[in-house]
Amino acid sequence: MPHRGQQGGVGLARTRPVIIAATLVALLALGPAAGPASAASKAPNFSLVDLDGKAFNLTDYRGEVVLIDFMSLTCDPCKVLAHDIAALQDKNIEDLNILSIDIQPQLDLVSDLRAYASSNGYTWRFAMDTDDGQALRAYSVSKIPKVIIVDREGYATYEHDELISYEELKENVDAALAGEARPIDLVRVGLVGLAFLAGITCFFSPCAFPLLPGYITFYFQQRASLSKRKAEEAAAAGKAAPGSVSAGRSALTGLKLGSFSGGGIVLVYFIIGVIVIGLAAISIKVSGTTISYMKPIVGIILLLMGVLTVLDVPINTGYITAPFHRLKERIRPSKGVAEISFSPSGLFLYGVAYGSASASCSVPVFLAIVITSVLTGSPVDAVLTFAVFLFSLWLMMAVMTAVLSISEERVRRGLMRHYVAIKKVTGVVFLIAGAYLMWLFLAGAGYI
Repeated sequence: MPHRGQQGGVGLARTRPVIIAATLVALLALGPAAGPASAASKAPNFSLVDLDGKAFNLTDYRGEVVLIDFMSLTCDPCKVLAHDIAALQDKNIEDLNILSIDIQPQLDLVSDLRAYASSNGYTWRFAMDTDDGQALRAYSVSKIPKVIIVDREGYATYEHDELISYEELKENVDAALAGEARPIDLVRVGLVGLAFLAGITCFFSPCAFPLLPGYITFYFQQRASLSKRKAEEAAAAGKAAPGSVSAGRSALTGLKLGSFSGGGIVLVYFIIGVIVIGLAAISIKVSGTTISYMKPIVGIILLLMGVLTVLDVPINTGYITAPFHRLKERIRPSKGVAEISFSPSGLFLYGVAYGSASASCSVPVFLAIVITSVLTGSPVDAVLTFAVFLFSLWLMMAVMTAVLSISEERVRRGLMRHYVAIKKVTGVVFLIAGAYLMWLFLAGAGYI
């Protein structure tokens, strides 16, 4: 038996297999295709068909500059970016070609894409990606909107994910037109590796990331309450209060608890994926508009949570978690007096909320990657791609919670000392996140 001073080493040793396994999965996911293409290699070519039914290749534009906009009708930030692209198009810049590629041919209809372009007065070229995700795979699109600028000689000179200001867009277009932009290396990965990267980017989605401060506060608050109850129980029994635990044991506890939060995130994406893939298998398309309505729904929920948190109104989730507790008791009844422990239901529900917020921004890329894997690979490849995406989401939350657990004592004391102020700030963050989602929806729909 190791003495107390060795517990940290033993605990950390137990976490090593988890860390090694996660690293191996990441490396296998990225695979040998990962890494930059050869130095100064030309932008990958693709062959698509535009809304007028005319086939074209990227190489057809050689001698001119091309701005490639990867987008989707379910992506409201893409619609916001389109307003700036339209301002660029209105300048009638010579030798500049704009190309918007919808990466979700399995969900978005050509007629809807045509109506979207027409109703907004967008006159540049629009095209659907192929069902096997030719353009998506060629440019390793893990989040949208994504902008690529290709110069006259066919080299990529600029790459940017998510929203970009008009000024930055214009500056990089002008540099490519003047021949002053330097070629860049585009990182290309296999589809499974792309799924892993997409999971990470979905976790840090701007729609969900603002919820992390609230999660951290909630986690430490629950842990502090648990420690207090255990100390009170020990005092009542005439026993010494529980001492501090090793870093290794804290990490294992964090991984365990973070698994519940990560499981909540995974559940949201799993349900969405199963429903959409199942409908696609029987040739039923889900309207992109339907998915877009996730934003205002999640936005309203976040706004309500923000108001309740700022006003210090308790949010009772007991009526939601009670069925899960009853199901657990049926499957595995408790024996004797239950030991005081940390209830994972709150963490799981927080994970569901986080996953819902993330999906409201990131579901287009998730579905494009997973459905592409279904259409282009074997069933095993499709399941692997889906599983790797879900695993990367779970891994981010589990590892983050483990880090919180290790630093718990030091960080928790500071948080609890300023708990009231932090709770108010968390409420404000909820309000900002909810307002941001509402703004994205309204701006994308052209209401503002």
